[in-house]
Amino acid sequence: MSLSKIPVILVGAASLCVSGCDKIASTGSNDQGVASGVAGTANQLDAYIDAHNELVGPFGFYERATYYREADVAHASIDGQFLVGDGSIETGIKKLKEARAMSGATADINAAADALIGSMSKVQAHLAELEPYYDSKAYMDDKLARGRKEDPRMLAEIDAADADLTRFSDLIDRDMVKREAATLETLKAKGELLEYNSRLAMFHAKALMTLFRGFEGRDTSVFPRADAEVAAIEKAIAGAHAAAAKAGQKDPSELGLLSSMLGSYRSFKKDGRPVDAKQMLSSYNSAVQIANR
Repeated sequence: MSLSKIPVILVGAASLCVSGCDKIASTGSNDQGVASGVAGTANQLDAYIDAHNELVGPFGFYERATYYREADVAHASIDGQFLVGDGSIETGIKKLKEARAMSGATADINAAADALIGSMSKVQAHLAELEPYYDSKAYMDDKLARGRKEDPRMLAEIDAADADLTRFSDLIDRDMVKREAATLETLKAKGELLEYNSRLAMFHAKALMTLFRGFEGRDTSVFPRADAEVAAIEKAIAGAHAAAAKAGQKDPSELGLLSSMLGSYRSFKKDGRPVDAKQMLSSYNSAVQIANR
C-alpha cells in the first residue's frame, strides 16, 4: 500500500512547549531565540502550519476528498453511500488567507500558499454546492444525473488542490525542520532538558513519518533508517521522563502517544498490515494535536 496520502500533521513552534509556554504566549517573544507560536507573535510560518493542520486534520481536505473519491460517483448506483461536504475546509482556507496577509515566510512558500488558496477554494465551494444534493438524496429523483455531470470537474478540482497542498506542505516542512533544529540546539545549551527531550522526540517522530511518505508495499530498505529514528525517539522519551521525574512533573501526554506509535511501527515492520501503518500515523498526528493545545 502507499502511505503517501495519509496526512502527517506538521508541528508548530509553540506546539511542543513543555516549560515556559506561558511566558512565550504572554510576551509574544523569546529572548533566548526559541521561536514562538501563532498565539504569541505574528509569525507567518507558524500561521501557515496552523492552516495546514486544519486542512489535513479531522473533517479537513484529505478526509473530505477521500470520502468523495470513494463514492465513485461515475459508477455508483442511487443506493450507494455519499458522504459529500466541505467539512472544515473553509476554516482552513480562512486560516491560510490570514497567514498569507502576514510576513516572514519565504517567497516560494507564499507562492505555494497563493496557488493553494485558489485551488482549495474551488474544492470547498463545489463540495458545499453539492452537499444539499447528496444530503437530501435528490440524486434519487434524477438518477444521479447531476452528480455524474459534475463528477469529472469535482475530481479534477480535488486532484489540483491535492497537488498544491503537497507542494505547500513540503515547503513549510522544510523551513520548520530548519527552525526546530536551531531551537533544539538552544534548549540543549540552556540545559532545559525536559523541553529539549520532548521536542527532540517529536522531531525524530516527524522524521520517521517522513520516511514512509510514498512508501509502497514491503520495501524493506526503509526499515534500517526507520529503526535509527525509533532508537532516537526512545532515547529522547527516556530523557524527558528522567527530566520530568527530577522536576517532580508528569511526562508530557504526547510522549505516551509516541510510544503507541512505536508499537504500531514494530507491528507494521513485522507483518506489513496496512491497519498498523495507519495507526502509526494516527498516533503521531494525535501526539501533535495534544502538543498543540
